[in-house]
Amino acid sequence: MVARRLYVTLQQVIRSVLIILFPLAFITLFAWATAGSTYGTTSDPMRAAVWLWLGAHLTPFNIVSNQLNGYLSYLPIGAALLPILAIRNGFGRVAQTLDNKKIGRSYFILIYFTFYIFLAILASNAQVQINWLRALPTVLILLFVATARNKITNLIKLPWSIFIFFLGISGIIFTLSLILNFSTAKNLTIIIQPGILGGILLVILQVLYLPNLFFATFSYLIGSGFSLGQKTNISPIIFELREIPAIPALAALPTGKLPWLIIFTIVISLYGWINFSLISKVKLDPKSIWQLKIRFIFISVAFVALASFISSGSLISENMSPVGVNPILISIVVAAHLLLVMLFMYLYTLIFKKKVSQG
Repeated sequence: MVARRLYVTLQQVIRSVLIILFPLAFITLFAWATAGSTYGTTSDPMRAAVWLWLGAHLTPFNIVSNQLNGYLSYLPIGAALLPILAIRNGFGRVAQTLDNKKIGRSYFILIYFTFYIFLAILASNAQVQINWLRALPTVLILLFVATARNKITNLIKLPWSIFIFFLGISGIIFTLSLILNFSTAKNLTIIIQPGILGGILLVILQVLYLPNLFFATFSYLIGSGFSLGQKTNISPIIFELREIPAIPALAALPTGKLPWLIIFTIVISLYGWINFSLISKVKLDPKSIWQLKIRFIFISVAFVALASFISSGSLISENMSPVGVNPILISIVVAAHLLLVMLFMYLYTLIFKKKVSQG
């Protein structure tokens, strides 16, 4: 029985890995062949394919070479959708085949995790090393999220839906800003001169980075802002920006302070008011209601902190570190708004009840 479970799970794990790794290997081999390099062997593009596969799992790299030294941890969240979908598909087949889904999930996570470590060790060399302290927890989070089959409870489902809605609004604002600065984006593309194949890959890369950019826009709108390199801070009330990389999507960046945009901070208060109101209507004793509200604040703050940690990092050079949202700053902003809303609602209810009793 155990051997059958291992065989079925191993088969699906290999399938989930190769369904992404094979296309990446084809792309890297094609790019290597068209580049016309007279140096290196075919093992180089194969190793590059594994690096791309690891990067899709949001794996950070320490890069050391004669031309370039640095740390790459600012990775596209959009790329993580590929392994998540592959894992969900593979685990879905395991769950259909095996009776005990919990054991099947444990086997799948363990075997996939082992394959990940094996490929990471195989792809490492003197020039590129994996940052294991950040890589292993990240891939475990992806595995647990991708293999989750339980329905989301209402306490988490509604806040998640509201957050996705706000992120969608942020995406629309980012897109409008990019359209208004289309000429700048066009000029940046001309400066890069990527060519046909390079242009296609550049567009794909920017699309994969859209979730990072949307989340940075969300952080900007609520006032916590984001960074784009060393000693930079971009928010509606603070604008400290140095040179930027020639990436067309960055044409959407603001060109100065826009204090009136701080009005969007109200969305956090609105988010808190909606959820606190629904929690107050739950038929539980007052102590349990307060516990649910505190738990809601903790989950909300922990989620934005985790999202900002995953969506930000370093972009190889020291000048481009940090890039993205500051986890501590956005956590403080969200926690402060939610606590103030909870306090306001408590005082309002207390005063209202007092007036009713006096009347």
